[in-house]
Parts: sequence; structure tokens; C-alpha cells
Amino acid sequence: MEKKASGLTLLAEKTSPLAINSVALSYCPTMDLLALATEDERVHWKPNGQSLAVAFGTSVCIASAHSGKIMYEKDYSTPSKAPICCLGWASNFTDKNATRKRMPNLEGSSALDSLIASTDEMTSPQHAPELPIELAFLDVASTLPRLSTLPAIGSQGDVFSSRVSLDTLFRSLPIASADRADVLVIGHADGTVHLSMSEDFSVGKFKLQEAELNSSNSKPFLHCSHPLFTTHALLCSRMSTDHQEFQLVPFDLRLVSIAGKQLSLLASKVTEMHSLQRYLRHVQEQLSTEIRTSQDLPKRFMRNIDETLLEKSDCTWVNAAYHLAVTGHCYPEVKEWLVNELGERVPCPLTESTVACAEIPFQGHKRWDKAINVGYENVRRLTHESLLPALDRLSVLISRLRGLSRFPSSEFSLGLSMLELNKLLDSVNCLQFLAHQLLKCAISELQQFGAFSTWLRHEIEKQAADPTSVSAQEVAEKDMSFDHSSILEYIQGAMQHTQMLAYTASETDDGRSWDLEVEGGLLFELYKRRMNSVSSGCRSQWRLPGLAELVKRFEKQSGIFFEHISETQRRSVQIGVPISLGAGDPVCADMKMVDEQDETPTANFSIYIALGPSAQEDYIRVFRTRFAVENGVSSTRSVACLRIPVSAGAVRDLKFIDDQSMMFAFVGADGNYDLTHFSHNVTYTELDRLDGSESYVIDLRRPNDISIHTVHQFPRGRTWTPQSLEVNGRKGRRTICVVAEDRLHYQQLDLDSLDMVHGERPGVDGTNDLDAVGIANSTTLAALCTSSGRMDVNHVLESTLSPDASTRHNAEQQLLQAAELDFSAYVSTLAHELANEQAQPHIRSAAGIALKNSFSAREYTRLRDLQLRWRDRVATDVKTSVKDLALRTLASKDSRAGQSAAQFVASIAAIEIPRNQWPELMPTLVANVGEGGDHLKQSSLVTIGYICESEDTELRDSLVQHSNAILTAVVQGARKEEPNLDVRYAAIVALSDSLEFVRTNFDNEGERNYIMQVICEATQSGESRIESGAYGCLNRIMALYYDKMKFYMEKALFGLTILGMRNQEEDVAKLAIEFWCTVCEEELAIEDDNALTQAEGGTELRLYFNFSRVAAREVVPVLLELLAQQDEDAAEEEYNISRAAYQCLQLFAQAVGNDIVQAVLGFVEQNLRHNDWHWRDAAVSAFGAIMEGPDEKMLEPLIKQALPVLIQMMGDDSVQVKDSAAYTLGRICENVSDSIDPQTHLAPLVRSLFTGLSSNPKMAGSCCWALMNLADRFAGDPGANINPLSGHFQDSITHILSVTENATGGDGQVRMAAYEVLNAFVTNAAHDSLPVIAKLSDIILQRLENTIPMQQQIVSVDDRNVLEEIQTSLSGALLAIIQRLEREIKPQADRIMHVLLQVLNSVGAKSSVPDTVFATVGALANALEEQFAKYMESFAPFLYNALGNQEEPALCAMAIGLVSDITRSLGEVSQPYCDAFMNYLLQILSGTSNGNQLRPAILQCFGDMAQAIGPHFEKYLSVVAQVLNQSSSMTLSDGAYEMFDYFVSLREGILDAWDGAILAMKQEKANSIRPHVDSIFKFLQLIAQDPNRSEALLRAAMGVIGDLAEAFPNGEYGEAFRSEWIAQLIRDVRSSQEYAPRTKDTARWAREQIKRQPTGSQVSQMS
Repeated sequence: MEKKASGLTLLAEKTSPLAINSVALSYCPTMDLLALATEDERVHWKPNGQSLAVAFGTSVCIASAHSGKIMYEKDYSTPSKAPICCLGWASNFTDKNATRKRMPNLEGSSALDSLIASTDEMTSPQHAPELPIELAFLDVASTLPRLSTLPAIGSQGDVFSSRVSLDTLFRSLPIASADRADVLVIGHADGTVHLSMSEDFSVGKFKLQEAELNSSNSKPFLHCSHPLFTTHALLCSRMSTDHQEFQLVPFDLRLVSIAGKQLSLLASKVTEMHSLQRYLRHVQEQLSTEIRTSQDLPKRFMRNIDETLLEKSDCTWVNAAYHLAVTGHCYPEVKEWLVNELGERVPCPLTESTVACAEIPFQGHKRWDKAINVGYENVRRLTHESLLPALDRLSVLISRLRGLSRFPSSEFSLGLSMLELNKLLDSVNCLQFLAHQLLKCAISELQQFGAFSTWLRHEIEKQAADPTSVSAQEVAEKDMSFDHSSILEYIQGAMQHTQMLAYTASETDDGRSWDLEVEGGLLFELYKRRMNSVSSGCRSQWRLPGLAELVKRFEKQSGIFFEHISETQRRSVQIGVPISLGAGDPVCADMKMVDEQDETPTANFSIYIALGPSAQEDYIRVFRTRFAVENGVSSTRSVACLRIPVSAGAVRDLKFIDDQSMMFAFVGADGNYDLTHFSHNVTYTELDRLDGSESYVIDLRRPNDISIHTVHQFPRGRTWTPQSLEVNGRKGRRTICVVAEDRLHYQQLDLDSLDMVHGERPGVDGTNDLDAVGIANSTTLAALCTSSGRMDVNHVLESTLSPDASTRHNAEQQLLQAAELDFSAYVSTLAHELANEQAQPHIRSAAGIALKNSFSAREYTRLRDLQLRWRDRVATDVKTSVKDLALRTLASKDSRAGQSAAQFVASIAAIEIPRNQWPELMPTLVANVGEGGDHLKQSSLVTIGYICESEDTELRDSLVQHSNAILTAVVQGARKEEPNLDVRYAAIVALSDSLEFVRTNFDNEGERNYIMQVICEATQSGESRIESGAYGCLNRIMALYYDKMKFYMEKALFGLTILGMRNQEEDVAKLAIEFWCTVCEEELAIEDDNALTQAEGGTELRLYFNFSRVAAREVVPVLLELLAQQDEDAAEEEYNISRAAYQCLQLFAQAVGNDIVQAVLGFVEQNLRHNDWHWRDAAVSAFGAIMEGPDEKMLEPLIKQALPVLIQMMGDDSVQVKDSAAYTLGRICENVSDSIDPQTHLAPLVRSLFTGLSSNPKMAGSCCWALMNLADRFAGDPGANINPLSGHFQDSITHILSVTENATGGDGQVRMAAYEVLNAFVTNAAHDSLPVIAKLSDIILQRLENTIPMQQQIVSVDDRNVLEEIQTSLSGALLAIIQRLEREIKPQADRIMHVLLQVLNSVGAKSSVPDTVFATVGALANALEEQFAKYMESFAPFLYNALGNQEEPALCAMAIGLVSDITRSLGEVSQPYCDAFMNYLLQILSGTSNGNQLRPAILQCFGDMAQAIGPHFEKYLSVVAQVLNQSSSMTLSDGAYEMFDYFVSLREGILDAWDGAILAMKQEKANSIRPHVDSIFKFLQLIAQDPNRSEALLRAAMGVIGDLAEAFPNGEYGEAFRSEWIAQLIRDVRSSQEYAPRTKDTARWAREQIKRQPTGSQVSQMS
């Protein structure tokens, strides 16, 4: 029978270079892109088409569709390491009813793909904007400086290396997408399902076993969902004893509908925070590298001259340079160095009578100058363009999250902790302050170096010139033109040690501890004060945390914050009851969720599942499962089935193409392959009534049915056989991809031609499709307005808000071209759109954004060009019209339009106010606030705020004359007479923002009095937000204008703040308390400043009124009362009134010192025995708060008296009281540990702390902190036989073991802290405690052995994390024991190695446990030496695996070091393993990823191996020599200072390897070295001629020279040894005053070996 179908249109036929995974294809929902996966991968597009998720193994990476770069990558490993077998990414609308109303074209059932595509075109002209949501989604980040690109370092840094990927990564969430949540579903073969929102916001995981017992081994393989419903579904297969069963498992994401739009915002911000955290770490690493690199070359130059000066003049270059700069006298050695090394003077070809040998190449000086200038400029650029912008974005982002936390839109908890957010913001504040200090330091030191460099060049010229020549006189006349103060400051300071190193120091750079952590983890003010003290020259007894530590602190805090959010969201995921779909083994399957509205009031949808034929059944089964949804929870209404008979082997694949139909890849009766189209919207039979007797709607065994439904037939005679299908359901762009059986070829067919196959022609609506309109890029906006009317302008503006990057980019380009061609018409048109009250809100907003962007640029030169365009290219009448429209828009009831107008007005003001071209602006804004409506008042106040916030220097300077108008407006709006509370609140906020700007007005007593009156009245407004804002103003005023506050403190502020502290509104009370925190901090800073001024001999001291000391009598009692307002149910890190009072009391103690003691002691004595635990807790906390500030001599007797009581209170009935007592004891141990008498207090103190440690997890941190301090405090002298802890050692160990044994999985922090205490006690133990440590090793080993079988009991990632934490802690304890016992560990060695091998054999691939285990094995090998050999056969495979694991460079590097340790320990016994070691090391060198990075360590390992096995190394010598010669040829290119350390370490490795080979061969097989001697001498000569060398490198060179001479004592290479360069190199090393005695001794030994070389005549006689 003839086919009716003429066939679908062939769009493309292509070939893939790799085999395609036929079940893993994915069409982009918004662009013509098809993602193909290989056999081991899964792919799925994000619903908006901007990202692609790729799953491989247990990991998922997300790539940008625009840049192609990997934006995110995460490992989703499960305990069983099950691979990912299901990947889904879907959108859910948060309010389906609102979505339906906003979609006029949605009628009845709608196709899923069409629904998603239509959301970008939804409009809602009939609905008023939701102001809170509009404000929440304001794109504040777009007004911040853009983040700069960074050099790529590995795959993680590559995403930051291009502008496109950066912009994609930090794209703000548009409000058009606020009503949907993107859900990423990841299913594993073991039934684990991971959920994520957005790209990087993890909700967590759940097991399908949680649904019902019969899902115990379910494997998900298909996912479906619908945008209008928060129910998702997984199609799972379950293997029974003899067959495979299929189940449908629904699960409800109630968090989407309950949290609403805030969930989208939260997911977006958390993802952005993850990205900023990664960017911050990358910037920190770049900064550290740049700073160190910039200092390397100058230090090498200075070391050279220091050696000579110390030997001949007993001074250093610093002394000589200072002497030269002050006196003009130059030491002869310095002159020679300046001329020959820095000047690198070449012999002058002129005669001596020549007046001047003028052109001296200053190569050394130029290199010095270039190294410093490039380094400092890179630091400035990274700090200014990368670090600070990233921190600004973090501040805005955290503030946004704080807003979400304080003002949730529903009762549903988002899991945001205000205390955690405060901690994060505190860390960001510290980082911002540090970044500013670093920037100031870099600029200051660069200015100093500029003066120094100019002077140094002058001195080189001066010293090189003939003293009698004319040029010498000219050079001398330049002396008075130098900035000698900067020169001397640089010589004494940055030339020796740049302060930038201190700002970027990490823990490894300085051994002093960081003791700045304060209660609650907030330390910014304390950090700032101490940093200022250090920066001003005061030496500090503590080490301030550097950039790396602060970044690490932020990462740790954010990890806790993210986990808290995820834990909260997981609770709202509800797994439904699995629905059984019967057994079978289908060749293909597909599923789809369809919206099916009916008469019932509940929201209804159906899930259609199609299962292909199997070996047992020759028919297709289509299941329809209907669901009802109530309150976000779905329930099953019915399950029905449709069966379609087919011929055996006829169906290759099937796919749903829309809500009504599906497509089969089918074998026709003639043997050709067809595509068959079938509507599944037919009559179904209930599943429980399905008995095989039902009639078939379609029977694909009948030729007529096949003919009717076939829409495409592949040509006869072709071997091209279809294997699988994939459908793209984009509206107007539907296509189907058919993959061939060979999985290399595929065709794309046009599904829109399907209607034409059935005799219908699809309609095209060109009015709503931008592609159909076909606007040319060259067409300007003004031309569009003229020819096509306003509608075209609206279309372009609307397209600028599109989530589709291509559409958005095209629209933005049209706007840019329109602005370039006719800027006057451009701004006029957009200003009219902004002012048009009939326009849609988002169109007006887009117009405002476009106008703002027309005046905004991050680069200063670009900004000036844009401002000049307004000044010079826009006519005066157009300017006046545009400005009038902007001012008129301020009165709009559309808040977004008013906001945009405010930004636009501020942009024009920045241009015209400095030139006095808009004199009426400020009077107009003042009049608006005084006489306008509420909307106009608010917008005008916002405008004033934008103007005052501007960073434009010209604008700020010119605004001084307008400060009266500014203050008039904001104060008028803030008065108590203002009836609108919103306006008053806006004015208070604006006033707070402008306080720093109006310093001149604040100096005027009358104006200041009025401002203070308005603010003070606002504190009594009765509206909590206004009162809070007013106290916030007072805080800022106290910090800015302390010197003018005496009168107001006496008259008003003292009483107002006392009242505020007692306010029933917690936010008001906390801000009133913070006022006194500000007072104390300011006065502490004043005391520090004045002390510094006096120390420097200055007389201009800052005014100091002693507010805190005077007010302490009244304020401190209130604070003590507020301490008792604890909330028993408060979270551990919640910042409440009690904790605010505690923080303020601490500051008072520091500010007033001894004066606070009596007041606090009275409170303590009165309440320490109170019946109410609140007052007992307050008393204990108050005593701990004053441990810093008062003199230790005053505190010591009090502490000795209080210690027994505090120890007793560790047994209080209240957990809160015990916690406070433990923390107070920790404060005593930290600040005044000398007050603890070992004889009297130590025993009960240790006992109480251990009791507290084991009693409650809440007390663990404080108790462990105190115990570790005690262990260090009472360790005694190193090597002591006994110390004060000896008598308590056994009991302490017993307590710790008890705590660690009883800690459950959830008490991981307690357990880890206790093991740290154990390690501290073991490390600090005296010799008399060694027997106890030996017994302890048995217990630790037993526990480690007990963890081995626990691997089989793991059922979740949390279980694995707990187990790995336990094993790491136990391995660390074992390491401490081995290091303390040393060789005495031998009796336990067998058992130790056995259990460590078991641990290595059981842990997973990505585990961190092997790191600690390898360290423990290394310690054991060092202790046992050659006796370690018996363990090598068992341990070697694990060592080989680590050497071969180049995906983990840290583990691989550790393994390389372990090879060196083992071969050194074993000696020749290690020979059987050296073949394998050598193969792995050479493989690493040949690799592209880590070969160069690990090369120095590998070369050193060659040397260790050679010395260990001696002559047996000959078999490897030729290969190793090739590697060494290749490495020797590597050179350091000019300017590559960041590679200097690596380059030097590489050369050290080469010499170590040669030296090891020479030592191995020289006794028996010296001739093996002969072919390589010339290469060795060439390399040594290269080192001798290169100034880039270290002491270790020269010591290794001396060793090679001496060993080589000793290997060939008969003068074979005597001529080479007598070379002048060798003699000079040895002299340089021997005469250096900087090098250690060991280095000099090696040089003397090498010289002696060379002396023993016979001369030429002696060699002849010998022959």
C-alpha cells in the first residue's frame, strides 16, 4: 500500500567523531544546539538553555552555553560509588495560578516545551507590581565595578580567565525569572537522588528506599516534571530474583510553592556566593605570588653586596646605602658593585683622555627597577580591580541574604541564620579593611621606591664618572633634587622587608598565634584597631591574620552557612509511594508530565510512561497515571494502561513529542525503517481491569495502521539504520534527531513539517517573534521610532531583559548603535518611555537601565567620554526636556520607574552640577520633599542619596555648596511632623548615608543641634524601624564626630540610649547597645592614637572625653541586667540581646580597665547563687567578660578566689550555666593563665574541664580550648623527665578516650576536638609519661581496627564523612605517638602497619584519609629504618597507586616524598622496588598535567634512590641522565619572576640527582659517569654564571664538584677542575658571611678535593 507521507524535511545529516550514547542526547530548549554524550556520560540542558549539565561517573560539571567553559564541577559520590544513571533539569513556577493569569495564550492543556518557552514573553499589564519583590530583585550588583579577569591556574581557574565566562558566571537573576525555580535532579544506580537548585545550591540527597521497602534496589533512569507543579517523578527499574520490575516514584518539592520567589533569589545568591568564594581564593593566590616574586631579584642583588661588605667593612648594604644617602661617601666595595653589577659596565672603547664614558647600560638597575615596578603594579591592579570589587559584591550579597532572613515572605524557614550572616559579613569587613591597607601600602612603597631608584641611578652615574670630568660635576649638581626622606624611609623599611608580606602572610610564615577571635566570632573592629596600631609602627606581640587566613576563615564560615540552608530545605522534600508498572525488559522507554485541568477544584496532572516491547511481550505499553495536588502534596488518583501490539523486533525507540502525541522508530512491513506518529490522547483501561481482552486503538501489526501513522520513511537501499530518537519541542522550531545504529551518524528532521504531512500548514505569528520581524542590526532606535512607531522601541527594550543571551545581546547592540548615531534622539526617546505612565512597568524599567548605562562606565576614560557626549552632542533644549522628564518621573507611582529616574538624575548631576549647569536641581529636590506627594518625596530622597554616594571627585567637591540643601531635604523628611512613616524612614536612611559627607554643616553648632534633635526625636517615634535607623545614625555620628558629642552626651544621648537598651523591640535594643560599643571602640582607638603621638614626640592629641568611664556606672548595670535575657531555645550562634550585652561589656572592660571590676564583682557575688539559671549564667558570663582589660595583677587574686567556684559551677544543673563557666575558664587560660597555681588549681581544673567535655557537646569547644592551653602552659622544658601535667597525664588520657569513644556520629566536632587535645597532651608529655603513651598506642590501634568493618555499614555520604573523620583523627593520634616514642614504637610496628594497610584498602578514591596514613607510614619508616623492609611487599601497591594518581597532585607529591624516605631508610634493600618506582616517576614526568610541577621532587628522589642502592643504579643512569640534561636546558625567561623559586628548586633537584649518581658509582663503576661528565661541568658553569641562585643550590654544587673530583682522582679532568670559574665559585661560597657553616664547610671540602688533582706533568708521569 502506498505511503501517504512524503516524509519530514531533512535539516542536517552529520557524523560524530566518537560513539554517541544513544540514550543521552539533549536538545537546547532555546537555541539550535544538540548535546551528544559518549558512552559514559549523561547530558541535560538547563531549561533556559544557558547552561549544560554533563554527568560522568559520580561527578557533574556545568558548562556555559556561551563560553563553553566549565562553570561548576562537583563530585556527587555515594557510599557505594554508584555511577550517575539519571540526569534531569527542570523549572517549577512558584505560583501556578498567577502564572496562568499572566499567560493569555495558555488554554487548557499546554505542551511542556511551549510552556517553558512562553514564560519569557509573559506580561501582566493588569497587575500592580509587587514592591517588596521588585526591591528584592533590584540588580544592585550591576552598579558595582566589574570583576577583572584572572590568569588561569588549572581547570578551576580557567573560568575566571575570560570576560565572557566571568559575565556568565556572575549574571544577576532577572526578575522575569523570579517566579520559577530550576531543579537539578541527579540519580545514582544505588537509588540515591541528589537535588540542587540553580547551578550550585545543593538541597541534599535522599534514598528511594525511604519511599517503601520494595524500592530497596531501585535504579532511576528517567525523570519528568511540569513547570506548573512542584511534583517530580522518577521512572525506576528494580531487579527481582528472576525479572525486572518498573516503578514510578513521585516526590514533592513543597519548598518551591511555600518559599515562593524568595527561593529563586536564595538559590541565585548562594550560587553567586560559591562563585565569589572561588574567585576570592584565586585572587589571594595570585597576590601572594606577585608579592613574593617582586622581592626575589632585589634580594639577590642585596645578598651579593652584603657578602662583600660583611667580609671587608663589617656592615650591610642597608648601612652602606643609608651612609651614602646621608653623607655622600661611598665605600669602595659599594662603588665597585654599583658600577660593575648594577651598572654592568663594559670596558669603555674610548681613551682615558676622553671627557666621559657616557652611555653606560644600567642593566642590573633596570632589572631591579622593572621587578619592583611590575610587581607593585600587579599587586595594585589585583587589589583594586579584583579583590575589592569581589568583596564589594560579597557585602551586597550578604546584605541581601540578611534581608531575606529578617523579612521572610512566608512562615517557611529558608534556613538563614542571622548570626552566621553576621559572621560572614564580619569576615568580609576584615578582608575589605585588609585590602585597603594592602593597596595603601603598595602605593606608598612604590612612591618610596621611585625616589630610591632615581637616586640609585644617579649614584651609579656618579660613581662611574671620572671625578675630574665635566660630567662628574654635572652629576654632582643633581644631588639636591632628590626626595631624601622617601629614600631613607625606603632603605630602612621596604627595601629590607615589604609590609605587603605581612598582609598576605599565612600560618606557615609566622609562628605566632592568632588570638584575635572574640565572642561570637565577630572581630572586625578589634582587627581594625590592632591593624591600625601595627600599620602606624607599634610592634605587636600577636600575629595579625593575613589575607590567606581571612579567606580560609570566610570559606569555613560559608561552609557552615550553606549546610544549614541545605538541611532546612531537605525537610520539605516528600517522597511519594512508588507505583508499580509491572515487569519486563523493554528496549526503550520515555515519560512525560502533562497538565490536564478538569472540573475538580484540585490541580490535576498526568504522567504518561511509554515502555517499548520486550523479549516476553510484543506490544508497547503506555501508562497514564493521574495525580491530584493539595497543599503541595500529590496523591495518585488512577493508573491506566494502553497496549499497542507490534511485530517482534519492530520498535527501536520511542519518544513523546508533545502533550498529545509520540513518535516511534519502526521497522515497516517492507523491511525499511519508518518514523510513526501516534496520538496517545485516547481511551485507556484501568490497570486493575487490564486482562488482555480489551480492543486495540492502534495495531502496528496491521499494514493499514502502519500506513496511516507513518510520517517519514528512510530511503530504500541505504544501510543507515535508526537506533534512537531525541525531540526538541521549541515552539516554531520543533526538530527530531535520529541516531544511526553505528552510533556515529545522525540526522535532524523538521517536526514542524509534520502538519504539512497531514495536509495542514502551520501559522506564523510574526508580531511576537523577533526573528520573524528581522530587525537589522544597522537600524537605529530613532529610525524605528520614526518608521514603525513606539511599539518597536518597546520590543527592543523588552528584549534587553530577555533571559536568552542572543536576544539580549542583539537588543543591547541596537541600543548602542542608536546612541552612537543620534544620541540626542536616543536619550529623548528613552526619557519619554521612562516618563510614560501608560507604558508597562518592565518597559519603563528597561528604559531607565538603558539611560543609566548611557552615562556609566567602569573605566575612567570611558566615563569621561560618555559625559562629554552629553555635554557636547546634545542640544540645550533637548537637555532641558530630558531633565524635565526625569524629574517628572520621580513622582510616578511605579516605584521602579522612580528608582530608575533617580539613578538617571544622579548621572546627569555628576556632569552638570560641577559646571553649575543645573542650579535648579537641588532646590527642586528640596521642594519635592517639602511639598510633594509621598511617592515624590521618597524618590527625591533616593535621588539625593545617589548623588551623595557618587565617587566622582568633581561632583563631591562641588556638592559642598549644596550641603545645606541636602541636609534641609533629608532632615525635613526625617522630622517627627512627617506623617508618612515610609517617607520618614527613607529620610533617616538617607541621613545616615550622608553623614560623612556633610562634615562642614556638622561643624556648625546650630545645624548640628537641629540634626541631633531630629535624630533624637526619631528614637522615640514608636515605630521600630525608624527607631532602629535613628540609633544607627547615632552610631555613625559617634564614630565620625566624637569630638563634638560631649554636649549631646550630657543632655540627651546618655538617657536615650539607656532607654533604648531597655526597649522591648530587640532590634532597637541591640542598636542602642551597639552605640556604647561604638563609644568604647572609638575611645580605645583614641587612646592608641594619642599614645603613638606621644611616643613620637608629638603634641597634637585627639580630644578624649572618657565617655565610657563616666557612663560605666550607669551603663554597666544595664548591660549586666541584659545579660540575663537569654533565650533558652536560641540557636547556638544567634545574636540576641544577651550576647550583644556581653560583647559591649567586653569592650567596656577594655576601655575602662580596672574601674569596671568592682561593679561586675558586685553583680557576680549577688547572682552567682541565684535560683534562676538566667542570673547565674549572667554572673559567670560577666566575670569572663572582664578577663581582658583590667591589670593582671588586679585580676590574679580575684581569679584565684573565683577558680574553685567556677570549677564547682561546671556541675550546675543548667547547661547554659555550665557552658558559660567553661567559656570563662577558657578565657582565664587564654588571658591570665599565670593566675593558675599548678599545686592548688591544676588538678580540679583539669578534672572539671574533662567532666564538662564529656557532659554536653555544647561545651566541647571551650573545654578543649582550655585543655590545649593548659598542655602548652605546663609542658615544662624540652626533654624534661617530669612536668606539672605528669601527675594528671594518665587520668587526662583516660578522660579523652572516654569522650572520643562515647561521641556519636553527630558529635563529630566533639570527637575531633578531643583528639586534638590528646595529640597536645602526647606531644607535650614528659619522659615519665612514655609508658602511658605506649599503652595508649594499643587503644588507638584497637579503635582504628574497629573502623575497618564499619565501611560495610555505610549507607549515606554523612556516614562516610563521619567514618573518614574518625579514621583521620585516629591516624593523627597514632602519628603523634610514633613521633613521641621514636624507636620505642618497634614492638607495635607489625600491628600498626597491618591496620594502616587495612585502612588504605578500604577507603574510597577521593578520601582524605590516605594523606594522614601516608604521613604515619613515613614516621614509622623513619623510626624503624632498614627494619621497615618487611612491610614493603604489602605497602608497595598502595604507594604505586598514589604515584599513578596524577588527578590528585597533593597525594602524588606526598607519595614521591615517601619514596625518598623509604629508600633512604632501607638502603640497598629497596632495590627490588626501584624498577616500579622509576617507571612511575618517569610516567609522571611524561604527563602533561603535573610533570613540571613535580619535576624537582622527582629529580631529588632520583638522587636519594641512587645513594640508597649504590652501583645498582647503573641500569637507570642513562635514562636519568637524559632527564637531567633535558631539565638543565630549561631557562628562566626575562620577567618570569614568578617562576624563580621553581627554577632554583629544579636546579637543586638536578644537582641532587647528579650527586647521588656520582656517589653511587664512584667506588666501583666510576666509568659509568664518564659519558656525562662534560654535561655536568657545563651545568655547573651555567650555575656559576647565573646570579639567580640560592644557598642550597650552591651547597649542592659544591657537593657535586667535590664528589666528582673524588671519583676521578687521577687527573682525568684536572684541566676542568682548574678552570677559573670553578675557583671563583668556590671562593664566593667560602667567603660569604651569609651562608651557614655547613655550606662553607662543603666548599672547603670541595677545594681540598680539587687540590688533590694531579697537575699535567704528574699525570704524564703516572701514565
